[in-house]
Amino acid sequence: MPRASDTLIEQLKHDIFSGLLKPGDQLEEADLAARFGVSRTPIREAIRSMVDCGLLETRPRKGAIVRVLTAKELNDLFEVAAELESMACRLASDLLTRSGKKDIEAGLDLCRVAVEAEDIPAYAQANLAFHAAIHKASGNAWLVDQLDQIQARINVYRLMPYEVVGRLEKSLAEHRDISDAIFAKNGALANTLMRDHMMLQGARLPSLLKALE
Repeated sequence: MPRASDTLIEQLKHDIFSGLLKPGDQLEEADLAARFGVSRTPIREAIRSMVDCGLLETRPRKGAIVRVLTAKELNDLFEVAAELESMACRLASDLLTRSGKKDIEAGLDLCRVAVEAEDIPAYAQANLAFHAAIHKASGNAWLVDQLDQIQARINVYRLMPYEVVGRLEKSLAEHRDISDAIFAKNGALANTLMRDHMMLQGARLPSLLKALE
């Protein structure tokens, strides 16, 4: 049986990655205790763990909040993520299997459905599925592990650019171009398209973060 704190961590991560909890949002222990029907002890354990991994931070008189990264921190993280995501595309192009292609197509289809419904939270989840399929298709477990660690810190910010009118459609078009390049086994093009896709998203974030100040 998983510990109560582990279950809380997974649920809070889901809330952050789906956009239900946004950077700067405060987590009240009493509210969490009532929501999950547990004492404050596992809640405090979960919060400490998420502070340690960089998803939450504590501030005087505010307690735990969803961590707000600086523009410099975000830019640095997106630079690293862009290079690793590009590498995953290149490897996926070289090693693509039928199951890998099927998974990427499934992620792309989830993105399309979310765009048609104009459902930003659904698109955020579909985006993760699309990228995860590419990571898996790379066949490199060490690369996947590094991407998982970085995404734990940037996923909370990924849906912010989707609030810009037309960005969902543009993101979907970029996903289609990336997947087409992978399926054509054009690793160099897939590499370039993914890097541009990631850095375009990252470049939008500093201005959007001003709304959180």
